[in-house]
Amino acid sequence: MEMHTQETGIDAIGDMVSWGSHFCLFYETQQDLLDALISYCKSGLARDEYCLWIVADPLTVEQAGEALHDAVPDLDRHLADSRMEIISARDFFLEGGIFDNEKVVAALSEKLSQISAKGYAGMRVTGDTSWLTNKDWPHFCKVEEAVNEVIGTQRLSVLCTFPLAACGPFEILDTVRAHHFALTRRYGSWDVIETAAVKRAKAEIVRLNEELEQRVAERTGQLIHAQTELAHANRVATMGQLAASIAHEIKQPIGAAIGSAQAALNWLGNRPPNLEEVGQGLSRILEAGDRAHDVIDRIQNLFKKAPPRKDPSDINEAIFQVLALTRGETTKNKVSVQTQLGDGLPLVRGDRVQLEQVLLNLVINAVEAMTSIREGARQLLIRTGKDASGGVIVTVQDSGPGLSADNFDHLFDAFYTTKPNGMGMGLSICRSIVEAHGGRLSAAPHNGPGATFQFTVPIEEGES
Repeated sequence: MEMHTQETGIDAIGDMVSWGSHFCLFYETQQDLLDALISYCKSGLARDEYCLWIVADPLTVEQAGEALHDAVPDLDRHLADSRMEIISARDFFLEGGIFDNEKVVAALSEKLSQISAKGYAGMRVTGDTSWLTNKDWPHFCKVEEAVNEVIGTQRLSVLCTFPLAACGPFEILDTVRAHHFALTRRYGSWDVIETAAVKRAKAEIVRLNEELEQRVAERTGQLIHAQTELAHANRVATMGQLAASIAHEIKQPIGAAIGSAQAALNWLGNRPPNLEEVGQGLSRILEAGDRAHDVIDRIQNLFKKAPPRKDPSDINEAIFQVLALTRGETTKNKVSVQTQLGDGLPLVRGDRVQLEQVLLNLVINAVEAMTSIREGARQLLIRTGKDASGGVIVTVQDSGPGLSADNFDHLFDAFYTTKPNGMGMGLSICRSIVEAHGGRLSAAPHNGPGATFQFTVPIEEGES
């Protein structure tokens, strides 16, 4: 699956980050700091994003403004429109001369709410930490943790900058661990330091790609095994991108259960206790627990690595499961989801997890395509019905920018992608899965904006 990337403007990382990225930069000189942050802010302003630059010694607000003005001639207009703010770390972090991590997190959340309401394409923040003292360091780490909790669900990227000379080994370890990756200047060029988890995930995908290429070249009887491994890696990568949305889906029933439990305790504490209300509270707790259990079951099924199975499956139920998993993504990106599912469809014969993977890839790709739409509705339509051959046909249609003639013929080619950082495996894997089920996956242009993908699956024997 291809992730929706965001152009940072920093040459060392380009568009390797997606919305929801929290990364850091270690710098030695003021010029290194300016080179990175001017590019970062300039890129955001060019993309209709709101930019917040929090500066600290040795840089002043005036110096930052002058340096940015040279790169962005119409900076004054952006400042007047409040699309760009340059403020001092003392004003943002040290209100009244005291650092209060809870107030900082609240201020950042309030700023994000204000910006979201104004309809900007996104929000990018950068803040320097040269003001930090040893006593404030543990509290600042709590701010970083709070940012990690909310950033994955927002069109927000945060770049924290740290003067290398002021960081000891423990501070560097704390910093790298709290961010997705780190940038640092070495021998005149920028180096990217990734966390161990990110490196392992990338290495695993590269290894599986190389294994698949080798086996295709040798035409070995184990191609199906390699394909299963790669399909599993693709599912894991997809679920990783959806982690924040899924966590939100789980937190909702858990929060409801906690609220019901508190209410039941209050009713139980009455004299005499209101047992009818207590019973209703306990019932609501059970219902919330069942909802959380259902979400976890769906996640576990997609994480399983098992050989393909051919069992009778209800394609409409598979669609409901995928839409439940992606509800957070569609809501966050303001996508209206509509379904037109055929009644009384016959069961299809196939691997339920792999069919859900196809649907998951098509839905996420459609949502990502529509994030570039600035005007007009973002609509996702999923239809099911019987095809001419008697099988079941599934259609996924979006209102995004559509399919260009340049890449239409190569959409399903392995390792072909229109994104510089994409692996180009999502649609290729989907087509392989559908064809292994005896079906066909295709893309089609249609009148108006957007793209349409369709796949067919044969029905279970004895069904009609």
